[in-house]
Amino acid sequence: MLTFSIWAKALEQANARFNARIESEVMPRQPKPYLRTQTQSWYCSIAGRQIPLGRNKEAAFQKFHELMADKDRHTDELTTLYKISQVYLDWCETNRRPGTYSLHLRYLKSFIGAVGKRMRPSQLKIHHVTKWHESLGVGTTTQNDAVSVVLRMLNWAEEQDYIDRNPIAGMKKPKRKRRDVFYTPEQWKLIKQHAEPPFDDLLDFLYLTGCRPIEARTVEARHRIKDLIIFPADESKGEIEPRVIFLVPMAQEIINRLAKQHPTGPLFRNRKGNPWTKDAIKCRLTRISTHVGFRVIAYGLRHSWATEALTGGGVDPISVAHLMGHRDPTMVSRVYSHIAKNPEYLRQQAQRAVAGRNDADA
Repeated sequence: MLTFSIWAKALEQANARFNARIESEVMPRQPKPYLRTQTQSWYCSIAGRQIPLGRNKEAAFQKFHELMADKDRHTDELTTLYKISQVYLDWCETNRRPGTYSLHLRYLKSFIGAVGKRMRPSQLKIHHVTKWHESLGVGTTTQNDAVSVVLRMLNWAEEQDYIDRNPIAGMKKPKRKRRDVFYTPEQWKLIKQHAEPPFDDLLDFLYLTGCRPIEARTVEARHRIKDLIIFPADESKGEIEPRVIFLVPMAQEIINRLAKQHPTGPLFRNRKGNPWTKDAIKCRLTRISTHVGFRVIAYGLRHSWATEALTGGGVDPISVAHLMGHRDPTMVSRVYSHIAKNPEYLRQQAQRAVAGRNDADA
């Protein structure tokens, strides 16, 4: 009888050990904070990743309970800004133009180099980004571009549920400098005197159409339809709708001539037959600047076209905006506000405003 009792007790203990083993192997353990003696810091493990909770025990347990209560915060703690940047760049390479990808790659590589590969989204503060963009050694316009790339990456990560929220949403970006450089007809003549072929074709086209420099650099014969240049939506700025450039006769003559020489690929090329690059154009214009005594930039020709259209040509701002590829006249009124400082122009506009009334009174 005693022997049976001992056997039954041993069997009960064996069953208990078996059930405990099964439970430990099948049922997942609930994470809880633990202390690492080497660093004297508290951690917890979620999805196989160690998450630091800090050295203060009370604060560590508070953070742990907050993490458990808000499952969305797990994503912020389990990933890093570096990993997000890699996923975003992969998406950008597939869905955006090569130039856009290269730009984002350059800025994000610099950004990650500044904040480190181990920084988590929840750790990122506005002062981290401010310190980074101010250390770039560039103007505020370029700093604005750099911050815009970081914000775009984080907004995308939030949209794709890689993070719960953008930690720097609403950050104020550095102010962009107004690029209201434009040239008078006399200055344009000086520029032309120092523009050698075939570079002069590119400058003439910019001055005659008011198009963006990148549009002139990338236009091909396939984009030509009679007196129009049409970039499909996926090749236009913003990739929302086609970009249409209207060709005046002189601009059309340039395009027709170059299309015969280059039936495929970019039309505007240097003497070696290579398409003009952004840097090559900048170098040529810097050289011209030293000769003419004032700064010459590619966008200055676009601005000159708009200024002349608004003042000398009498074209209304809405038409100018559409001809330049803007979706509304807001950009025109902001960039070309220098026109409002021209008393003679405003005097003429005031006279035109009442010209119809004078005719009616007569």
